[in-house]
Parts: sequence; structure tokens; C-alpha cells
Amino acid sequence: NATTTNNMAAMKLLSLFGTAALVSATSSTSTSSSLPITSRTLEDESGSSYAYLDDVSNYSIQYSKCVRVKIPNENEDDAVEGNTNFYNGRYHAQYMRYATFHLCSNDGDKCSCDYSVEYATEMEQYLGATMGYLDEYCANGGDCNNYNKGGGNDADESQYLNCAAAYEDGDGVQYYYAPQCDDDSGGLVIGVFYDNECTIKTKNSAPNFNYYKFETVTGMCMGCNGDNTCNNLYQESFHCLDGKEASGQQNDEMSVCSTVKKATTSHDYSSVKKRHSGADAFLKVFFSVLFLSFIGAFVFLTYTYYIRHRDGKNPLVSSDHLGEHEEGGVPTSSATLI
Repeated sequence: NATTTNNMAAMKLLSLFGTAALVSATSSTSTSSSLPITSRTLEDESGSSYAYLDDVSNYSIQYSKCVRVKIPNENEDDAVEGNTNFYNGRYHAQYMRYATFHLCSNDGDKCSCDYSVEYATEMEQYLGATMGYLDEYCANGGDCNNYNKGGGNDADESQYLNCAAAYEDGDGVQYYYAPQCDDDSGGLVIGVFYDNECTIKTKNSAPNFNYYKFETVTGMCMGCNGDNTCNNLYQESFHCLDGKEASGQQNDEMSVCSTVKKATTSHDYSSVKKRHSGADAFLKVFFSVLFLSFIGAFVFLTYTYYIRHRDGKNPLVSSDHLGEHEEGGVPTSSATLI
């Protein structure tokens, strides 16, 4: 019945709906290299095998990261006259946004995820599926205090899940809104774009939303609860394993998996010795020589002064060189400075 269904959903949905539940879900998330699910083995042209799951409806998914993937140029010359990517005085590359997620098992207390595979799907598709799921969950009486805190579709970020016209500036230039990766926080925000497909972002400020819905979606471990939400996402996504599409079900001509690998790989350069350019080395030598020259000059002048004036017997003007004589009755004197 409906009550039983809601109770099961509440057990499987660990999210920001309740603060305590979110903290528990975050602290109890664990890593697993494999999940106990029935699969079939797929083999690619190179002979590599991959365990493909026919049904993931009894498991959960957890958001991982927002990744921007560059759209390849059909014409390598960006400066060709008539290029549609010319905005604000220069040419721009086009990017698509992808959401990556992990497949997890969920016993109601913790979410154990397999991090060996990053599943990547278009951001609009991921948000549409997961927020549609949450909207239905909330409509059936779920605990959605945080999710609904921002207001309805006209008052929060959910009105811009797909690329939509935003505003015109004083020069009549039309701008567009769509979900975007936030470089500062690593989360999701609504970005401002030049084009009506939202592939070329601007540096304009994003709308001032509180992003309660985005926080909920990216912070939860979503139980699939037997429906097709997770199945659809799983089947239509890129299965990225070590930078390659492993399922063989997707054409990765945009190098989505390679980009995902770069975005999700962290590097520690703290132990790497810093390389100095030739210019840096020259400047160091130049200023070192200049400093030593000043020191040498100071020591030389000091020693010279000491030699000429030791014991106070050598005044600046020597009496041996003073002479007086008269020319035309006028006494004159000359002095030689030493």
C-alpha cells in the first residue's frame, strides 16, 4: 500500500532532507570495489571484459562531480569569418556539462559505493531524473523540508534545469541560464551563457538562489526503490573506467571519459621540486654579483681611508705641498689635495 511504499522510500533515501540523516549518510559512506549484483560480461574489440548490470533498480546512486567537456570544433580555424562562437569581441570554445555518479548499495543506514567506475550523463538529464524522483517522493508525503525550502519552481533554481532565456543587457544582447559547474565551491549553480544551447558561458554573475534543491540532489544517496529512474541513468550514461568507456554502449567521440578521469584525479605536487626558468637563474646570479660588488667596493674604500689616515698623521691637505709666493705684491698660496 501507499504507507508501506513511503516507509521503504524513507529508509532508502539518505539526503539533506534531514540534517541528522545527511550527516549520518556522509559519515557512513564507504568504498567498495565491487557490488553484489547480477551482471553479464561484455567484451570490447580489444578483448577487455566489463560486467554490465541489466537491472540496478534495487540499488542506489550517489552524485560525484560536475565536469565540463569540450565540444570538438568541426573547423580547426576558430577565426574563420562567420564562426558562430564569436561573442563579446572574441572566439569561444563550446562545452557541455556532465554529472558523474556512483552505483551504491544501501541498507538504510549507510551507502556503500563502487568508486572504480564513474558514470557520466548530461547534467540536464541527471537533474531532471533525480529531481523528478524527489518531486514524486515529496508529493507522497516524504520529509522534504530542506528540498522545498527555496520555494516553488518560480522562486528557485529548478526553473532553469534546461537552457532558458534569461535577460537582455542594455545593448540588446540576449543571455541564457542553465546549470553550471561552480569552480569555487565544486557544486552546482545556475550559470549565464551567450548561446541558446548554453554551451558558451560568460563571466556574468549567476542569479542569487539559495540552491537548496541542488544541495539536496548532490548530497544524497538516492534509493532507486524498484523503479526505472536508476536503470535509465545507468543505461544511458558513459561507463568511465580508467579514462575509457567500458560498456561499449556509448560512442565517446567527445572523449567524455578521458575528461572525467582528469577532473576526478587529484595530484599532489608538494614533494615535486620547483623548476626555475633560465630567466630566474640569470636574475639570481646578477643580483648576487651586484651585491658582492657593493660589498667589495665598501671594503676597498674603507681600507683606503684607514691607510691614509692612521695615527692621525696624514691630513687631507699636506703642509709639504703648501707654498706661498708673491705675484705683483699679492701673496698667493697653492695646495695640493691628496
